[in-house]
Amino acid sequence: MLTLAVVVCSRDRAVQLRDCLTAVLTQPAEEILVVDSASAGPQTREVAEGLGARCVRLEAPGLARARNAALHATTADVVAFTDDDCRPADDWSAAIRRRFATSAAEAERLGFVAGRVTARGTGQPVSVLDDTEPRRYAGGDDVSFVGHGANLAIARACWADLGGFDELLGVGARLRSAEDTDLMWRALREGWIGRFEPGAEISHEQWRNRGDALRASYGYGVGAGALRSKAARLAGRPAGRRL
Repeated sequence: MLTLAVVVCSRDRAVQLRDCLTAVLTQPAEEILVVDSASAGPQTREVAEGLGARCVRLEAPGLARARNAALHATTADVVAFTDDDCRPADDWSAAIRRRFATSAAEAERLGFVAGRVTARGTGQPVSVLDDTEPRRYAGGDDVSFVGHGANLAIARACWADLGGFDELLGVGARLRSAEDTDLMWRALREGWIGRFEPGAEISHEQWRNRGDALRASYGYGVGAGALRSKAARLAGRPAGRRL
């Protein structure tokens, strides 16, 4: 039977983490894990352990580093990530498990599943992907708008095949973002299949004001530019231009 772990990577957002974990802990999964990405104080660990989730502490920040640490810390076949400012729908993890199980039955080499991200709250809209059509992605497809790490499940075999997330990318690292898109791009390049599954839905709290949203968008741009350069270097300029 396919095993599933749910992971929340968090840094210094204990109040949001508490709200997120309250919903995450209702999900059917073999393990619930919080990765404390070098929080300044003990609150992240206290919230996680107080609610009954296992917590892995990192001494250096970086979202890609935290995602890799999560996969090292669990033996689950599939690791489903969401963010501490998100809340999964009741059947979120079940929809992910069904998608992987169906693909396995059809002998499809499924490497990742991205899901729907709806907006909750009145702040500036950031990281919303309110698409209702299922999609399949293979080598040569543009992964720029497949999905993102707020709602992304990775097959362990795919992660291991690719050597993990690129730790130069992602929030907390020098290149700011795109560790999720980079992994999806590399997965398709190596012959894995990707899926967008709208039935796997989370809601994303829109808490940012205009300044926060602009800073986040700038970080996304830095990561996107880095990824485009990486793709051009590894696979040629046409590959970079497609991103």
